[in-house]
Amino acid sequence: MRKLNWQRRAREETGAAVVEYPLVAILVSFVALFVMQLCLVVHTHNCLLDAASQGARFAAQVGNSPEDGANRAEEIVRARLPSALTARAEASEDQQGRVQVTLYGSVPLIAVFGPPETLVVHGNAISERALQPRLRKGDEGRERGTP
Repeated sequence: MRKLNWQRRAREETGAAVVEYPLVAILVSFVALFVMQLCLVVHTHNCLLDAASQGARFAAQVGNSPEDGANRAEEIVRARLPSALTARAEASEDQQGRVQVTLYGSVPLIAVFGPPETLVVHGNAISERALQPRLRKGDEGRERGTP
């Protein structure tokens, strides 16, 4: 009689929800935290990419140097991202007039903390100085369309 009572109790599912709920809640919590962290990484990448592009466009304007574009990109990053997510900018201009701003930022692995300079993005723009016509002596008429 005692053995039958134990077997019947083992087959019943009373109390199973008490064990299932914490296990499922922990799993759902980890999945939600992972999705939030992934969103933070994508947001950081997009902010760095936008800052590099805006810095390159700023440096491409007449009267600005590539260093001005790098400074502008760093200002944008400081304004948009938390102080724990830092970025370093470099800018260059090649002989064809292409301005490139490169941002080296940190990937937020745990909340907003992560290894520095693991995320690299580039922003490019064509310099307005390169688009201006280069007039030589005696070429003024040809540039305006007169023979």
